[in-house]
Amino acid sequence: MEATYVGIHMWAQAVKKAGTTDPDKVRAAMYGQTFKAPDGFTLTMGENHHLYKPVMIGEVKGDGQFTVVWKTAKPIRAQPWSPFIAGNEGKPDKVM
Repeated sequence: MEATYVGIHMWAQAVKKAGTTDPDKVRAAMYGQTFKAPDGFTLTMGENHHLYKPVMIGEVKGDGQFTVVWKTAKPIRAQPWSPFIAGNEGKPDKVM
């Protein structure tokens, strides 16, 4: 749900920046967009059109909630292709 919320807002910002809804111009305007997500982090749209997001490791409590036991200091760059899946070698890191 958060990804959709953030995505729609970033798209709207890119449309405003591009001054049009033309897909090629909006796509170009997406690079570098930032948005404060509901989780409290400011997310950045990278050059590969993947969001830079924080990483958190949590422990489930008895009531179903989580205790964060470790987290990154800041959002990290997304890796678009998993190196653990055969066939991903050599795939481009950026959107063309």
